[in-house]
Amino acid sequence: MTNEAETKTEAPPAPADTDVPVKEEVKAEANREEKSDQDTEKDKKPEEKKEKKPAPPPKPAVHKPDFEKDVVYLFQFSRTPVLPSISPFCLKMETFLRVAGIKYENVDHRMKLRSKKGQLPFVEMNGEEISDSSFIIKELSTKFEKDLDAPLTAEQKNLSHAMISMIENHLHW
Repeated sequence: MTNEAETKTEAPPAPADTDVPVKEEVKAEANREEKSDQDTEKDKKPEEKKEKKPAPPPKPAVHKPDFEKDVVYLFQFSRTPVLPSISPFCLKMETFLRVAGIKYENVDHRMKLRSKKGQLPFVEMNGEEISDSSFIIKELSTKFEKDLDAPLTAEQKNLSHAMISMIENHLHW
């Protein structure tokens, strides 16, 4: 034990006046290192911004990944090969597609799929989903330049709108 005590007391304590300048030098050196680190971080940030490339757009989340361009894929309630669906909105969609002469394909999904809004019918075209039969007709009419109401007079258009509103909102329920 005496040997340990002797080794502890043998090291002379540092003089008080030299202790303060050493601390200041250490602090000054630490500040210089922080500034140089900040400078290098500032220098790196613009480089990092330049190096970052925009992420590629996400792949479309569609139910029919092997789609053909400008083909409308109609998802609706089950139907037979000969008879259309008895759902009024599905019937409306299929009738519009036939009358407008738009190339479409019925997708047999065995009642497993719904649109993002939870509705049927919905269509997919060129990797994009469109739901709600009224919106579908509007979008497809614009895309394929098929205005079925073009030959109608203003009075006939008003009557058509009134009949559609009555049937969709009151009659089919």
